[in-house]
Amino acid sequence: MTEKVSDVFDGKLLESLTRFELAVRTLTSSGVRGEKRSRRKGSSAEYADHRQYTHGDDLRRLDWHALARLDTMLIRLYAAEETLPLEIIIDTSASMDFGQPTKFVTGARIGCCLTQIALLHSTPALWRFANERPLEPVRLSGRNDVGRVLRVLDEIVPDGKSTLGEALRRSALAGPRKKSLVVITDGYDRDDLRPALRACRASGTEVYLIIVLAPEETDPTVRGEFTFIDAETGVEAALSLDRPTLKRYMEMLEGFRADWSEFCRGSGIAFMELGSEQEIDAELFRTLATGGLIN
Repeated sequence: MTEKVSDVFDGKLLESLTRFELAVRTLTSSGVRGEKRSRRKGSSAEYADHRQYTHGDDLRRLDWHALARLDTMLIRLYAAEETLPLEIIIDTSASMDFGQPTKFVTGARIGCCLTQIALLHSTPALWRFANERPLEPVRLSGRNDVGRVLRVLDEIVPDGKSTLGEALRRSALAGPRKKSLVVITDGYDRDDLRPALRACRASGTEVYLIIVLAPEETDPTVRGEFTFIDAETGVEAALSLDRPTLKRYMEMLEGFRADWSEFCRGSGIAFMELGSEQEIDAELFRTLATGGLIN
C-alpha cells in the first residue's frame, strides 16, 4: 500500500513538535514574536534607540540616566519581534516518486514538521509545488492549519519534469524577500536550479536546501544487465551493472554531493542531505538542528 504523507502525523508526533522552534530570529517592529531577527523600533526588552519625550509618553520608558547626565528627557525605544514567513518549495517531478517511502513523501513530511513548528510560534507558512501541472500555493497561519497542506500533499503523485527553478523565480517575484525558504528536492535539475537559488539568496532570503535521496541511489547493491528509463524524459538506456560500473557510479555520487556542498557553501545556502528511508524521529530533529533549521 502506498504511503501517504499524513500517515505519521498523529497526536504523538504533533505533541513532540512543541519542543522545537525555528532556529533564527529577527527583531522587527510589530511586537509579534517571530522566527527571524531584524532591528526596528517596537516594545520588547531589547534597547534600540532614543527619541525626545513628548507629552503623553509612558514615563516608565523615560531614560532617567540620560535625564541626570544631559538634563534632557529621552524615551527609550526598544526592538520588537515581528513574524516573518516560512516558505517551502517541494519538487513534485517524476524523479521524486522513488524509494520506500518515496523521496517526495519523506521530503513532504519533513516540510510539514517545519511548518507545524513555525505555526506553533505564530510564524505563517506558504507551500509551493514545483511541477509541470501547477498547483496553487497553500498559505497557512493558524496553529491547526498544517492539516490543510497535508490534504493537498496526500493527493499529489509526482510526475513530469521538474519546474523547481521556475517556482523559485515565482517565489522571488512574489515576495516577501525576508523569509526562510526551504527547498526540498533530489537535486538532479542542477543547471536550472542553481541560478534561481543564487537569485533568492542575493535578494536577502535565507535559503535551506534539503536533498532527499533513496537508499537505492546512495548504496546500490544490484548486479546484472538492465534497461533504465528516465522518469522525467522517458529516454531508455541499456546498462551492465558490474563492479567497475558501480565503482564509477559511486564516484559520480560523491562528486554530486561534493558539488552541491561546495555550491551551497559558496552561495551562503544551508545544505543537508537526507535519505528517503529517514523516519520522523529524534535523529531527524538532530539533523535539522545541526543544519541550522530548528533548535
